[in-house]
Amino acid sequence: MKQIIYIISIICSLLIFNNYALAVDEDYPEVEPRKKYEEMGSIVGGEGLVFRPGRVKNESTKSQASTINKYMWQASIETLNFAPLASADSNGGVIITEWYSPKGNIKYRFKINIFLKDNIISPDSIQVKVFEQTLKNGNWIDNYNSPNLAISIEDKILRKARELYISEKIKE
Repeated sequence: MKQIIYIISIICSLLIFNNYALAVDEDYPEVEPRKKYEEMGSIVGGEGLVFRPGRVKNESTKSQASTINKYMWQASIETLNFAPLASADSNGGVIITEWYSPKGNIKYRFKINIFLKDNIISPDSIQVKVFEQTLKNGNWIDNYNSPNLAISIEDKILRKARELYISEKIKE
């Protein structure tokens, strides 16, 4: 009988503690930059991985001084720091790299074009195009197979831009 009472008391304690923990967690006020970060929308656009369902476009990260978001611009430049730049226009939001071959793979090269289209941090605000080529018989042949590199670069830029935005807002 003592064992049953002991087990029931443990179960009741766990249920009470669990409900208390949920209530405390829900009532805890969030820091404003953290709220904005959680409301920034989808990583991949459309109906993809949505951070906050129901939010179409959050303009909390909107840049006031320019038509191009400064965090997206800085994140793009930092993400492409491995490749030499052919052109970079911060007013127009265009970044173009030279052809680049990764170390140890001289028979493969790629070129990246980034177009920033809006002044908020959003998947709709960026377009990344990657042109890939393979060297065969002394000629560079275009590869049209893999959009994975463009998606990966876009994701890195969006994540970096959000980190830059949050770190600046926390400092304020």
